[in-house]
Amino acid sequence: MTYFLGRYGKIKLRRKAAGIFFSSILPADVNTVLNRFGFDGSIENLLTGDQIVISTDDPRGLDFLPASTWTDGQGVTQNQVVAYININAIGGIRLFTTFNDAINNNRAAEYTLETFTGSALPISAQIYGSVERVLGDVISYKFNTDRESIDSTTMSDRFKRMYSAGLISGAGTIDCYFNTTNSGLVENPLLMLQLIYRTDIGSEFDCYLQLTDQESNPNTQNIYYEFSAMVTNTGIEVDADKLISCAINFVTTGEIKLLIGEPSGYILKEDLDRMRLQQNLDFLLTELTD
Repeated sequence: MTYFLGRYGKIKLRRKAAGIFFSSILPADVNTVLNRFGFDGSIENLLTGDQIVISTDDPRGLDFLPASTWTDGQGVTQNQVVAYININAIGGIRLFTTFNDAINNNRAAEYTLETFTGSALPISAQIYGSVERVLGDVISYKFNTDRESIDSTTMSDRFKRMYSAGLISGAGTIDCYFNTTNSGLVENPLLMLQLIYRTDIGSEFDCYLQLTDQESNPNTQNIYYEFSAMVTNTGIEVDADKLISCAINFVTTGEIKLLIGEPSGYILKEDLDRMRLQQNLDFLLTELTD
């Protein structure tokens, strides 16, 4: 078993669609003044910045959205919408066209809602392919890999050679400073802490752990791990005379790759003591006027 320790390493994340859940929207769940709506299961499964697909099989379509929502719909209400969301502390959702507008809760760009009548509107919600970003305020990470031993005494020589080595699994910890006052384009660790609370959608994510960085040292190549993982444990440490820190434990859920080269989509800038991401996540901070 080998331990790799990355100090101020770049950690790129991508939220992973791990399932779908079903709910319904009542006429009373729609607030046309705040342009927020809600449904059972939203607060347990969704995070601000998620790009989700909301669908319905009801003949009315998504009747709480005006027909103008679908620019190519020729004035007809459709049964599916794809949008980025901003969700507040009680599960109220706003819809936006872009990730940045959703994160910054740009009310000038929010989707307009309208009232509807009749019975509850059955819907399904699924996380769509999300943008890649890099976790900010990381102070270190640890990652270990292990190969499981398989009993091959009853196998033929051919199958022993193929399978006796076993399967590789991995686990690790990401240590971050905690903050809720991001500015500019920085991802704060609250994203990782909240992933564990997802129920139907789950707490899976895709991750890149960088070991060496050619940008910092032109004489070396980029070497990094790439894998899918699930958050298994989170912890917070609060000391009166120190910054609040958090630890996120994870286990891998699929293939582990150790690669050389530039990870696709890297758009980072690194300073002396923390990483900065190109996306801002001031989520779950309910605005004063909502």
